[in-house]
Amino acid sequence: MLLHLAPPIAAIGSALAYLLLLTPLTIALSVWDGVIGNDIRMALHRYASKAGLEHKSFSRPLKEGNNIIERTLDAILTEIESKDNNTKGKKQYVEYWTRQEFRHIEAHSDVDEALAKMHDLNPSLLIDDELESKFSTTYSNTHGFRFPSNGHVLYLQVGSEVKGPTCVFPSQSSGGDLLQSKACTSEDDNNQENRDIKLITVPAVSGRLLRFDGRDLHAVPRPHDLWMLPFVKGGAEYKPEEVWGRSVILFNVWPGQEDPPLNVPLDTNGGGDGEAHTNNELCNAFSEWREVDVVKNTQTEVPETQESNQSVKVWLLGNERRRGYPMRTANLLSPEHGGRESLRKALSEKSQVTELLLRQQ
Repeated sequence: MLLHLAPPIAAIGSALAYLLLLTPLTIALSVWDGVIGNDIRMALHRYASKAGLEHKSFSRPLKEGNNIIERTLDAILTEIESKDNNTKGKKQYVEYWTRQEFRHIEAHSDVDEALAKMHDLNPSLLIDDELESKFSTTYSNTHGFRFPSNGHVLYLQVGSEVKGPTCVFPSQSSGGDLLQSKACTSEDDNNQENRDIKLITVPAVSGRLLRFDGRDLHAVPRPHDLWMLPFVKGGAEYKPEEVWGRSVILFNVWPGQEDPPLNVPLDTNGGGDGEAHTNNELCNAFSEWREVDVVKNTQTEVPETQESNQSVKVWLLGNERRRGYPMRTANLLSPEHGGRESLRKALSEKSQVTELLLRQQ
């Protein structure tokens, strides 16, 4: 599902390459239900629970001895690519990790983590021209990081009381981006749309797949309305699993013509998972996936009981360079129509994917 059409690109040379990287012609976010069957979903959950938070990567096309997670992710990507001859069969690297606990995840974009840490420790290595040349399709000299081509969340098992949506900010890669002026000049001071920040809320649903641009800022607030709370009382509950579990596989795709993410174990061939399945059983055919519509918040009236405080405080992950902003939070305003109530409703949805427009202060 294409969410945004960027303006025409007229620049040439290095400026063209820069714009193609940071302002792609289409910003795509897609959500599908029914991607994997229940048997595979539970087999993946069992394997992920044993593996814990291990962070690994594998090459595509696959080699011998891949574990059930790697074989399933390859099958899923093969189905997606079946409709795209430009990517079918091309070499790629897939970075992945798993998480079973429902935890608060601050807003961030996925990056080449080890490379970023190396640059934090030795800033003199951060030479933009060299990095742009070496990582021509993944490096942004504006942000100073390598970003994957696409990010994904595969939801395996979601507890009955979990309100844990993945919140994606399309076209934003840092907290600083959320607060940066969007071409609002003195000649166009009344163009309110330029100051809107698009937010897509994707509820966690077992068997669902979320795919988004690898540069996009994303988060999982817990409690779901954390961004509107002055403080949080008490500790979070994690058990029992069937009530509070949120088991997911998170995976990023990196282009094969560049190096894989630094220091992430590659092709370790951990295939002894005891789960024997053919590729056809690992995921459903793409024609059987059910694409989930993104529903726009169309509320046009301000509720009679609307709160006077309309602030939305988005917590940011990482150091100042990663956040792109000195503070730990980016302070925005709730949607103009519907206010905090419309945001709270979207964050508490059990299945519906919602698009809202937050505002800069």
